[in-house]
Amino acid sequence: MVCKWFFDASLPTWALFAEFIVVALVVIAAGARFTRLADTLADRLNLGSGWVGLILLATVTSLPEVVSGCTATAIGNPGMAVATLFGSCSFNITIIVLLNAWLGGGSVLRDVGKSHALTSSFGLLLLGIALLGVVLGEKFIAKPGVAQVCELVWAGVILVTYLGCMRLTYTYERGISATDDMRERREFGRGRYVQLVVVAIIIVAASWWLAQIADTLSTHEIELIGRPLGSTFVGAAFLALATSLPEISTSIAAVRLGNLDLALGNIFGSNMFNIFVIPMLKVTSLAKGDSLLMGVPSFDSTQNLIAGLVAVLLTAITVGGLAYKSKRKMLRRFGLDSLLIAVAYAGGMVLLLMNAG
Repeated sequence: MVCKWFFDASLPTWALFAEFIVVALVVIAAGARFTRLADTLADRLNLGSGWVGLILLATVTSLPEVVSGCTATAIGNPGMAVATLFGSCSFNITIIVLLNAWLGGGSVLRDVGKSHALTSSFGLLLLGIALLGVVLGEKFIAKPGVAQVCELVWAGVILVTYLGCMRLTYTYERGISATDDMRERREFGRGRYVQLVVVAIIIVAASWWLAQIADTLSTHEIELIGRPLGSTFVGAAFLALATSLPEISTSIAAVRLGNLDLALGNIFGSNMFNIFVIPMLKVTSLAKGDSLLMGVPSFDSTQNLIAGLVAVLLTAITVGGLAYKSKRKMLRRFGLDSLLIAVAYAGGMVLLLMNAG
């Protein structure tokens, strides 16, 4: 971390946030470029936009969560790692509000592909499994052997469920593509594949950097409030925001290209992938020599449950918006679902901050 090296013991808060912003700008630029390449890939290979958003964009834009989560776990802060995943799921849903502000015209969930209702529901399922694992981990924390078995089974169930959901989504998307779009495939070009790899590497490197900044920020005393923010709040709010920057830039870029389905596929696919990262955290924990992922002092089960429940609430609102397809406009631009998402997210962050420290 540059500012920590430069200022040493006299590290000021503004320097941490300044470095945070610089790295964030790098992530935004890389994410926007990656979106343009992915949109071209979808067009050239005759792939559904929702599917490309779900697999290609969601996987690469979720690389920050993988790198930052595994880094936080490796340095002994799994509480921040799990909170980052839940917080990222929540923040990704709020991107819908940004898209609504950009496009206007009421709910952006009204006239989109049917597959998004399926993938958002799968995200809700994976979040429920993740929260159940946190509850079981807390219940058996006094019995390390039982807790270890619970965590292994939990990670396995998440892995199998994610792969099953992706298989079902693939079958559904291909069925739609087969009937709606029979265009001839065209070459994507080797140079563009190289660009995809290079941009992905930039995103990964910036994500590792962000995790280091967040770990320092979690224990750094904030002059304004007279105490540190704590690892769970930093993970669910600041690091989640930072690791969601690729989703923001790629979703906005997709909308500018006139491809709302690609943007929503990226959001819902990223949320599914975020929960899929939990088994990776478990493997990292075992590689580090810790038998338990959630059995360390830095893991605050209550705070993580709050962060996870906020993500569940926001996803449930989204599923409702996709099903109801409201045509009513609020504040001349927004759909009712967007306003509910904004209020619920703000309330959840306030609740986490009140319990932080």
